[in-house]
Amino acid sequence: MIASLTLLSALSNVSHAQQVTGNLQGRLVDSLGQAVSNANIIVSGPNVQGVRAATSDEDGSFNLLALPTGIVSVNVSHVRYQRMIFEAVSIELGRTANLGEVQLRSRLHDLPEVIILGNKQFIDPTSTSSGANLRSSDIEYLPIDRNYRSIATLIPQANVSYLDDEVNVAGATGRENKYFVDGVDVTDPTFSKVGTNLPYNFIKEIDVTTGGYEAEYRSTFGGLINVITYSGGNELHGSAFGFFTNNGLAASRRGGLLDPTQGAFSNYDVGVGLGGPIVHDELWFYVAYNPTFERKDVEIPGFGVHLDRVVTHSFAGKFTWRASPRLNFILTSTGDPSVRKAIGDIPPLAGTPARLENPDPFLSEVTGGGVNLSLNGSYVLSESILLDASISRVARDQTSNPSTERGRKDTVLIDTETGSWSGGGFGHLSFFRSSTTARTSGSVLIGQHTFKGGIEYRNNVQDVDLDGPFMYFRHSDTLYSFLTNGTRGKVENRIYSGYIQDNWQIADDFQIHLGLRLDGQDVMGGNGKVVHRIRGPWQPRIGFVFQPDQQKKRKIFASFGRFTQEWTSAVMTIYTGTQYFYLITYDRDPRLGGYTADTLISDVPGIPDETTLEGQHYDELNLGYETIVGETMKLRVQGTYRSLREAIVFAPGFASGNPGKGGLSQFPRHKHDYTALEITFERRGAEHFDFLASYVLSRNSGNYEGLYDSYNRNIVPNVRLAYSQVDPLRNATGPLPNDRTHALKFSGSYRFDFGLSVGTSFTWQSGTPLSDMAGLGVFLQPRGAVGRTPNIWDLNARVVYSFPTSTAFQTRLILDIFHIASRREPVDFVQQHYALVDESGNPNPASLNALYGVARRYQPPMSARLGLELNF
Repeated sequence: MIASLTLLSALSNVSHAQQVTGNLQGRLVDSLGQAVSNANIIVSGPNVQGVRAATSDEDGSFNLLALPTGIVSVNVSHVRYQRMIFEAVSIELGRTANLGEVQLRSRLHDLPEVIILGNKQFIDPTSTSSGANLRSSDIEYLPIDRNYRSIATLIPQANVSYLDDEVNVAGATGRENKYFVDGVDVTDPTFSKVGTNLPYNFIKEIDVTTGGYEAEYRSTFGGLINVITYSGGNELHGSAFGFFTNNGLAASRRGGLLDPTQGAFSNYDVGVGLGGPIVHDELWFYVAYNPTFERKDVEIPGFGVHLDRVVTHSFAGKFTWRASPRLNFILTSTGDPSVRKAIGDIPPLAGTPARLENPDPFLSEVTGGGVNLSLNGSYVLSESILLDASISRVARDQTSNPSTERGRKDTVLIDTETGSWSGGGFGHLSFFRSSTTARTSGSVLIGQHTFKGGIEYRNNVQDVDLDGPFMYFRHSDTLYSFLTNGTRGKVENRIYSGYIQDNWQIADDFQIHLGLRLDGQDVMGGNGKVVHRIRGPWQPRIGFVFQPDQQKKRKIFASFGRFTQEWTSAVMTIYTGTQYFYLITYDRDPRLGGYTADTLISDVPGIPDETTLEGQHYDELNLGYETIVGETMKLRVQGTYRSLREAIVFAPGFASGNPGKGGLSQFPRHKHDYTALEITFERRGAEHFDFLASYVLSRNSGNYEGLYDSYNRNIVPNVRLAYSQVDPLRNATGPLPNDRTHALKFSGSYRFDFGLSVGTSFTWQSGTPLSDMAGLGVFLQPRGAVGRTPNIWDLNARVVYSFPTSTAFQTRLILDIFHIASRREPVDFVQQHYALVDESGNPNPASLNALYGVARRYQPPMSARLGLELNF
């Protein structure tokens, strides 16, 4: 029975593309240092269904895998030795807690058990990965935004971006992260941005991995941001909460060209969560719901102020079923559907009107968000073979339509002489995308080896119906033009993956990791045929962990790995076979009839023939040292080197391909190198004061930023508009847009004995490079030669007061203060010096940009938010 329970605890460790559990290990010896075998280790806790058990082997070692995260109690017993109980042992997401070498005392008399508090730091002896974990007990005292994504910026090598993408991890852009919720990849497969927004009140723990992970994990150029929501338990528990902020709690904004005009606004949300047992120790549930309301005043030129409203319905649900001692199932669902009554949600190509004849072009209805569903089952086939399977579906739907009858019937007319707009809307958009993933994996335990293997099939589908933007232009009484584009159809990206992995415990203090992964992609056009076969490369993952001291309070680790990035499906809309683009001129207003037309551009691209591309990937090397300081502090020093080996880009006018090869052979190879030295110091498990502090010295350089083109603010990953110009990579090598040489971070909290807690986060980071550019991305001087944005710092605070109430209820009053004493420094500038270049790539003097060097965006102003939480 003990053996079956031990193996059962390992099941879900291999059941997800991203871990949702943690592990526990240790070694038992007697007073002479001899191994104690056949001891019973029992793990219990509020998050554990029943108990988890193991038996120490001939070496005295024991391992329990796939334990639910949270606080557990570890009971060690043997007929010849005194019982020992470790209380408050923390099991962290994706990590291994190590009790180290535990010395048992001989049972000479009938003595009571020895109780040891486990709230101390552990060295994970099995991991070569870099990053950090934050639990709900850490998060609840820190000043963070309502969504879980903002938590990632507290982690070393994960920086806030002011370039309209998500958090930048280890030199990558924000379009290169992977987001997981309860083991499900919820990353938007089309635009490669975060898929599902959930409030931190739903989150039990977050794990941000920045590199060095093993072959079982689907890889990416950026970071793996993995969160798990709460589960049920044997006791009924729940929460209710509400948060509010408005313009009365915010200082005035210093507006850049891309900063929104500040008017009256209010953001508030309420929510509830409830979890508990349906059947004690067998079937648990958790459900949560959080509607969010965003309201802001937006001025429509000539028609006063209108209200822009967004309502988002975030939810989470989970059923955990222990069907038998050998069989477990977890059913989860999360989502964030939203509806917006939008004011001024217009295509960037349209520009900004000087005045409006009617408000209809500014009025639209927008929907977004989606729903995720997954089922995971795990089964113990034998005492040494573990099997599991999972299936998930992530669906997101986006629509945009004019909200008035005239907006739906008519097309907007833009008068280029007067700057006035009239008529209707810009057309309609329906954009449905989904990801369906099926995965099976297994684990075999043989001696000192833990073998893992698995296969996965993932199908990213994009079904688009786009008509627009439609725009009429009046240039004079005798010259009008009409611009439109659109597409209809379905395209797919079918991804096939497989991996094998061996963790070999060569000696008590030395472990080797050997792994190999392979991913392939078939990009399917609207005709159901393959357009691109993206193959390889093989991805070796190699590492070791050495613990030089007997107490297991230090480790030296290193890893080498090759990591890929799947091709996003946004650019695949050109493969529907129905895409069109027209630019037509007229000699009079075409809406009145009787005109003469001249078609300047009529582009209806077909579906290209099949090509084979090499997958985009980079190589990474890590070397680090970790040590425990005292009982509650841990120091980590690590060096990281990443180098891009292959990229895939779409070049307008050419093709999709690998630069320097095939259809893009005329372009040089892409370069992107990232080097970093990280020093992290953290304190966990202290009675009053915990913190995470880090310093990162880094260099990020090359001629390729990544999937996101920050210069053109292109929302479509992998597209390089500069390739439509002559010699686009001239002077392009240098420090990349998100290169920050220094980044210093501190986050932590202090809890007083009388119910008051204070948390803070502080970041200081050096500026980013500036360049002198023209056209769609031609560098007039070497990249980064113009200088840098100012160094910036950001300070935030949270004050929490817990009211003295009954032990069954906890009421918390929360005050968050963001960007304290913000200097509102500029963080982004216009770098386009000239709008046009000639056939030789030289700037056209007549196209001098008067806004060159003007700030596009500033740091946000100081603001505050009020919150109330009730937990029971």
